[in-house]
Amino acid sequence: MEHGQKLAIALGMLLALVMVCGGSGFLGYAYGYRVGQATGYSQGYEWGREKGYQTGYESGYRTGHAEYKLASQPLGVKGTITLRNPTYQEVMKFLADDATNLRAYLEEDYVCVDFAAEVNNNAEEKGIRCAVVDIFYPEGYGHAIVAFDTADRGLVFIEPQFDREVRLEIGKSYSKINGFTPAPRDDTIVRYVVSW
Repeated sequence: MEHGQKLAIALGMLLALVMVCGGSGFLGYAYGYRVGQATGYSQGYEWGREKGYQTGYESGYRTGHAEYKLASQPLGVKGTITLRNPTYQEVMKFLADDATNLRAYLEEDYVCVDFAAEVNNNAEEKGIRCAVVDIFYPEGYGHAIVAFDTADRGLVFIEPQFDREVRLEIGKSYSKINGFTPAPRDDTIVRYVVSW
């Protein structure tokens, strides 16, 4: 092989190497840029939405209360509509302050539906909209919990005996999907009804 051919092969290999390195660098940059932009946008959007909602909610609540000349009256005055959908943070604060979960479960006297009704009534006394949720299991058994339609996270289910957020999924065991001690009978969720 002549010197010119060797030089052409070496230059060709060098050029191919530069193209491969440059191409992979560009692809890596483009992929990283796209992933970084999507992640940053998503995180920024969520943070901004939560902050904006909270600020707007507080401002609107104060203004609305003053506009309707209710500033001198406490919430819950007869003749005024006071129930509202809370934020997730307000639900957690309400549950921390509420003592229903400290009551004892008594098979004949105070059961799941009593826990749910008491939390529901206590929430509504505080102006917080709360639902009772009836869960239906096979063979006619069931359970009762509560739900809040939070303004920032949507519908949130709460086990009122433990003040714990839970999941409901048709066809799944309530105790298994929520990490509770297995129930003495089949607790597969057949359906559930949210009553406001």
